[in-house]
Parts: sequence; structure tokens; C-alpha cells
Amino acid sequence: MTEFSVSDGTIEKIICERERIFIEFVDWQEERWLITFENVLGFKSVGAVGAEVSEMFVKDITPLSQELTVIDPLEVGVNYCFTCAREWNVILTIVADGYTVEKRS
Repeated sequence: MTEFSVSDGTIEKIICERERIFIEFVDWQEERWLITFENVLGFKSVGAVGAEVSEMFVKDITPLSQELTVIDPLEVGVNYCFTCAREWNVILTIVADGYTVEKRS
């Protein structure tokens, strides 16, 4: 399996389908990746497309997940947060069941 790291990579494109989000990502070595999030409950992007990413981490509670539980208390998911390399603030939050990563050619 090929190792995947978001550090110093760039979010090129975000594509949203009914219950999936696809992120086209270019890592620091100029390798292209497709990150697919499954069973997406919601997402919030603030300047994420074109941004250089510092890290992706999982957080128990985010403002987005709190908003989603107000709408439907039975909905739960994992909060995946991407931070910007410049300001270290969260630029993309996705609440989903999980994700897969695929190297593109």
C-alpha cells in the first residue's frame, strides 16, 4: 500500500455527490490522490480549494457536528478536519463515516 500524507499538499478540487465527497489532492511530491469520504452528513469549506494543507485530523466535536445533531440527534459521524499550512486554522471539515484514498496516475 502506498503511504499517503496531506502535509504540504494542496486541495485541488472538491466534488460533492449525494452522500459522498471527492477531494482531488496533490501532495508535496506532486503525486495526485483522490480522497473519497463515504456517508457524508455535512461539510464546511472556508477557502479550502487551492489551499496548502498542514494536516488532517479527527476531532470528537466541531461546530458543524453540533449543528448537525440539532437537525437530527440520531446522526453521528467522524469529524475530519483539514488545517491550512499558513494560518493553522481549519479550512475544511467533513462529517462522514469514513474515507478511502486512491493514488491517481
